[in-house]
This record gives sequence, C-alpha cells and structure tokens, in this order.
Amino acid sequence: MTDPRIGRMVADRYQLETVLGQGGMGIVYGGTHTWTERPVAVKILRSQYSVGDSLKRFFREARTAAGLRHPNVVDVLDMGEDDDGSAFIVLERLEGESLEERLEREKSLDAAAALRIVLPLIEALSLAHLKGIIHRDIKPANIFLAEGHRGFEVPKLLDFGVAKLVEGATDLRTVTGSVVGTPGYASPEQLLGTRDLMPAADVWGMGVVLYRMLSGRLPHEPEPNLPAWVFKIVGQPAPELSTVAPDLPKALTQAIMQTLVIDVDTRIANMPILLQTLLSAAETDNIDVLDPRASAPPGSF
Repeated sequence: MTDPRIGRMVADRYQLETVLGQGGMGIVYGGTHTWTERPVAVKILRSQYSVGDSLKRFFREARTAAGLRHPNVVDVLDMGEDDDGSAFIVLERLEGESLEERLEREKSLDAAAALRIVLPLIEALSLAHLKGIIHRDIKPANIFLAEGHRGFEVPKLLDFGVAKLVEGATDLRTVTGSVVGTPGYASPEQLLGTRDLMPAADVWGMGVVLYRMLSGRLPHEPEPNLPAWVFKIVGQPAPELSTVAPDLPKALTQAIMQTLVIDVDTRIANMPILLQTLLSAAETDNIDVLDPRASAPPGSF
C-alpha cells in the first residue's frame, strides 16, 4: 500500500518521494528541497505522538543533533510543524548503508575496519558528553556508513531522540528510574534504572557494538523473554572476547572487555579514556588506524 504522503509537500518546500525507514515514533521520507533541489530526509512524527512530551522529545532530538555540529553526526537542516499539524525535522540525505545492514550481510569485520568506524564516533560522543548529552541508544542501526567525498566512507551517528539533555554542560546526570535504550546494547544501569546515567553508559554501548563487529554476536545473546535477557546482562559477565573469537588481536580484545564491566564504577569512565585505550591497543597489536583527534573540532577534547 502506497504511503499517502508520497508526492505531497511539507512546509511548502519539501517534496516527499519515497519512504526510507520507519520507527516506533516516526517515518523517514526521502525528498527534495524544491527551492535548492537538495536531496533531504524528512522525519515526520506519527500523529498519536504529536502532542505533549512526545512532541517536545521529537524537537529535542533535532536541537540536540543540530547543536553538536560534528562531521560524524548527521546534520539537522530544519524543523517545524506542517499545515496539518505534523511535526517534522529535515536531515541531510545520506547515501550508503547502516552498520546493521553491513553486519547482517558480512557478519563481522576485521579489527582495522571496525576501528575506522568507531574511533570517529567515539570522538563525536566525547563532544556530545561535553555538551551535557548522553546518547543512550548506541547500536548498529544508529550508525550510518555514508558515502563520502572521493569514495571515502564517513561513519555518522544517528538518532539522539532518546538522549537526555541535562541542566548544565558539566552535569551529566539523568533522571533516576528512567530506562531508555535497546536491550542487548543498553548498559546494566540503564536496564535497572536505579542510578543516574553517566558517559560510561555510552561506553558500554560502544563496547557492545565493537564486540559484535569483531565476533559476529552480542556479548549477551537474547533469551526467550525480555526479563531473562535483562537478568543475564545485569548479572552475568560477558564471555571473554578472546575466547569467543580467539584469532582477534589480543590487546584490542582486552580493551573492549574493559567497556563491558557490569560495575559502572570500575568500567572505562568516558570517551577520551576509551579512545586512548583503543589507540594504545591498536599500536600494541600493529593495527594501522588514525587518531580522529588530529582533525577534531576545537574544544571536543
């Protein structure tokens, strides 16, 4: 069945042409800015969520991402409400595929390829944390591998829709008892909802992504029901990556396991430490990677 919005205009300037994807709260369309002829992606909130807190959260996603202005975070170009009351945000239109799509096809990646994707994202998350934003939903579906200039691939972090803005840029706490994220990638403290979230929650999410990229599986594989899965994540240490995939570089596997410590107080605490830990492991293992801080925006570290 054809989406009734295909072919119509949003805000008198965005022509909707195709459906790019759907989520629980909204639909993403491919379209064109008719004034500039620039391809864009238009995310429209489902009508049942276009009120109250859901609407505030939707626009917070746009402002959060727009405020970061980082080459490894998707650009937000516009936002507003259409004539019919539909809330929308306009994003840069990316060509390429999500990391989830790549892993479904290739199952796993070699160490150098995995680090080329995650190191720039770690640097972007460091900037987000400095601005008082914790992403809270890091997973392969929220990492896009965009086709860049001259064929270079540019990893982009998507969907700050579940990120929690805090009162001050130096206070990274969030409301205790709030559980948001994706099981399998969410940190134990997120799943329990018993303490304020800190940057270490995103460290866990990035560690899970790396674990899956290198081994082809999650550190805590799904259980028949959600409570059993959560119980395993919060109560059982992840299997050693060196055991699951024994051919992987040793120092790198040890570094990744430091991101998956259940006790948040002894886990790698933040993104700058994680970045340095991974770079040091890559040097020890003779993995050829670049330090993303060499071209980082001012103030991101």
